[in-house]
Amino acid sequence: MSIKANRSIVSTLGIPAILLFIWLGGIWFAFFILAVMVLALYEFYQIAKLKNTYPIIWIGLLASLVIAYFYYYKPTINLIYFYSIIVALIMLVLFVELFRNKPNPTENIGITIGGILYIPLLVGALIGIRNFDSVNGTHFTFALFISIWICDSAAYIAGKKFGKKKIYPRVSPNKTVVGSVAGLIFAFITYIVMDKIGFIRFDLDILQITILAVISGVFGQAGDFVESLFKRDANVKDSGVLLLGHGGVLDRFDSLIIASPLVYIFLNLYY
Repeated sequence: MSIKANRSIVSTLGIPAILLFIWLGGIWFAFFILAVMVLALYEFYQIAKLKNTYPIIWIGLLASLVIAYFYYYKPTINLIYFYSIIVALIMLVLFVELFRNKPNPTENIGITIGGILYIPLLVGALIGIRNFDSVNGTHFTFALFISIWICDSAAYIAGKKFGKKKIYPRVSPNKTVVGSVAGLIFAFITYIVMDKIGFIRFDLDILQITILAVISGVFGQAGDFVESLFKRDANVKDSGVLLLGHGGVLDRFDSLIIASPLVYIFLNLYY
């Protein structure tokens, strides 16, 4: 089967599945995001191993479970308990590395902890956003995913058709200035439309719409660049092969890794 056919199958099945999990919410969405966290973190560690480092994978996966639990039960958990668990996990990384006799211990510790901070801690915010929706009857989770998808599609189409000047060729040689600007513009339009038709179910003023559009259209694209930086450093094209022609889980959620915690902060600051 061709790569194009594989991509079509994954898109046809994957997008409705993601929308279904968002609609279900609750523990179903939390388990879905936990699976994303675990798979994306595992892919990140596999990329890091190509640079002759040896991250402690099982601790990273354990930390993913702890962080997902925190985001899901955050309203009833005292922050000191969460802080204590994180400190314990960091100490565990240090002590395990001390006795496991692997080369490059400094890099191993940094990659293990860095991976936890980069993926579970950030993308786990989607669980918190979905719980906010459940409590307040809003659709910010749907809005975030839709705006990211439209931004990515607009950036790809405009960049391929009209783009000439590269925006950051050292990290991502195919992305153009025109494509990135188009992505931001369409992210803004998407939020305007969703607000006007009442889809988000929350009255947003123009400043709030602009903030959300910048999160999706600027920081979402930045998430793509960050992941590209890691892959380019390890000289790999995709983070994995799980999603057939779409690469790995990390490839599909890289924009949300940066955008989701910012939306989570936005919701907690404004509401």
